[in-house]
Amino acid sequence: MTASKSPPLKVIGIYSLSADWTAYSRFLRQEIDDRDASKFPDELKGFLRQHGRGDEIRPLTAEDRQEWERYLRSYMDDVAIIEMLVTDPDAAFNISEFVQPDPLRPENKWEVAWNAKFLTADGETVIGEYSCKLPDMLQYRVVFAIHSWKPELPLRSSYGELALPEMESLPERLWRLTPYEVPT
Repeated sequence: MTASKSPPLKVIGIYSLSADWTAYSRFLRQEIDDRDASKFPDELKGFLRQHGRGDEIRPLTAEDRQEWERYLRSYMDDVAIIEMLVTDPDAAFNISEFVQPDPLRPENKWEVAWNAKFLTADGETVIGEYSCKLPDMLQYRVVFAIHSWKPELPLRSSYGELALPEMESLPERLWRLTPYEVPT
């Protein structure tokens, strides 16, 4: 990068899923409901029956729901959702280089960008996701998760460490456009 060119990345926000307990609880409930086989579409229920798995089509018990909530929260309670503006990136820009280095862990255990999505520059429309090629635009946003976020540690990119704002609640627009996906 030349001295006359400004860095192509600006962190717009770092967001917590759990900072807004109402939105977080609603999301958890929906995630758990989506795993309730008794509420699956008839087509999926038919598929399960056809493949000898009809016994799985039963409502989740209260214990099942608690187990799912524990599982989901083990990923989601301390995840950070990063939203950043990308302006005229060069060949050095690489999403796989977003990492939070942790000197207490081996480098191969550092947390990296998860579930990256591309949005328009105004942040109002999804235009792609990480597995596709980078957007062919001068300016766009990228939103991704970093698990086990540690606010006292930096976020590194292909351009070096980034200036970070204070953590806030995840905006409703990002709950809708870039819903968190649990690693499988």
